[in-house]
Parts: sequence; C-alpha cells; structure tokens
Amino acid sequence: MKLSKLKFSSDDKIAYTFILPSFIIIVSMLGYPMIFAFNQSFQDVTVFNEGSYIGLTNYINAFQDAAFMGSFGRSFVFVGFSMIGAFLIGLIIALLLNRDIFGRGFLRALIILPFIVSEVSVGVIWQWLLSPQLGVLNRMLSAVNLPTFRWLSNPFLAMVSIIMANTWRLTPFVVLILLAGLQGIDKSFYEAAEVAGANHWQKFKSITLPMIKPMMLVTLVYLSFASFNQFSVIFSLTGGGPGNATEVIALNMYQNAFQHFNYGYGSALAILLFLLNVALSLFYTKVLD
Repeated sequence: MKLSKLKFSSDDKIAYTFILPSFIIIVSMLGYPMIFAFNQSFQDVTVFNEGSYIGLTNYINAFQDAAFMGSFGRSFVFVGFSMIGAFLIGLIIALLLNRDIFGRGFLRALIILPFIVSEVSVGVIWQWLLSPQLGVLNRMLSAVNLPTFRWLSNPFLAMVSIIMANTWRLTPFVVLILLAGLQGIDKSFYEAAEVAGANHWQKFKSITLPMIKPMMLVTLVYLSFASFNQFSVIFSLTGGGPGNATEVIALNMYQNAFQHFNYGYGSALAILLFLLNVALSLFYTKVLD
C-alpha cells in the first residue's frame, strides 16, 4: 500500500499522539549518544586530545589488543553459562509455578525479588554470600564437612561466582516471561494429547515448546543483551579481578574510556559490543524461526 493511501482512524491518531512524546524522548536519549559514540569511534579522542579523525584505526587496534581479545573470550564464557543457567532454571521454575501448587502467589512474589534489586546491590549481596570467613555458602559447605573456598581470590572460582550472581539476577525475568506463555496455552491441547496417549515428555516437546517459542526468543535476546552489557554486578563483586580473570568486554571498555581516558577507543569498543548484540539477536531469531 502506498504511503499516500494510508488512512488513520481517530483512535489511531489519539494513540500516536500519546506515544509521540515518549518516542521522541527515547530516541533523543538513545539515538544521540549512539550517533555521538559512532562518530567518536573514528577519532583519536583522549583527555589531552580533542579529536582528530583516524579512520578505522581504533577498530583495528581493538583486534590487535590482547586485553580486549581476552575480555572478548571471557565474555562468551560468562554470557554462555549465564544464559544456559538462567534459562534452564527459569524454565523449570515456570513449569512448577504453572501447576496448581500451594502458595503459588507468594512464590511468584518471592522469585521476582532478585530482579528488582539494583545490580550494585546484587554484587554486594554475593560478596557477603561468598565471603571466606562469614559467607553463607562456605558455612553451608562446612556444615556438611566439605572444603571451603576463597571464591573471589581464585581466577576460576571468581568466574564461577560472577556467573552465579548474574544467573541469580536474571532467572526471575525468564520465569515471568515463560510463565506468561505457559498460562496462555489452551488446556484443550493437552487434553487431546492425553486422549491420543501422549506422555508428559511428548506433550512438552510437541505442545509446550512450540507454543512458548516466541517467549523463548524474547528471553534469549534479553539474556544475551543483559549479560554482554553487564557491568555493575561484576564491577561491584570482583572489579574484574583477580588480575583480569573476570574482566569482560564492558569492564574493558570502561577501563579504556574512563580510567585510561581513551574515549575514541572506548567508543569503538562500545560499537563493537553493540554490533555483537545485534548479530546474536539475528542468530537467535533465525534459529527459533
């Protein structure tokens, strides 16, 4: 249909009128910084240099920077395990809450708490949980005569720790989205499958999964974005340490831009992170289509 032939009803015009202010605010708050960062990524901008265009030098330097490439690999480990953990745990909890169990409303309210707590608070909470002397986790291990660990001092365990903290924070979102999808499935589908002799796994594979596929796409895209852009939880929990064992892309970008004051290079890393998020979103859409 040609644009000239498009007609809007009075209700449409009223709706667009109410949406327009919010749309303008969102575009101005997100669009301008993105354009500014994109332009700055092609410049040599530091605290001592106002900026001169250097073409693709910042991007070339990024792929030659061992620190960035290391953070790139660690980001995939962090994001991959965070997504798997949050999605599987969230799916299991959503399936349980979709049943008629006692205290279901209270459990829903309890499960959402990690998601509404600020990210810095999540880092502080997990610092307390993982404390070598006073941490709840080590006390639980001691209670059953298992060895305790210095979770945040060991490079491997530090990575495990930030994955656990991120998974704990993101799981409630998965539960809410998938539970909404599960509750929207018509019960008659399951009744017909039972008449046909389908078992629980067959009903889950043939009815539940296909019906909640759009919700699965939403959760995967969000988990990817939230994990790749995660900064506050990691910064407040480990600061990227010990050494650089938990330094992911977002922390590397922060250090270059705001600790080394190399704003042009930091902007280039931000653009690369944005492109990575877009590419992964397209991949998820293709796989689940």
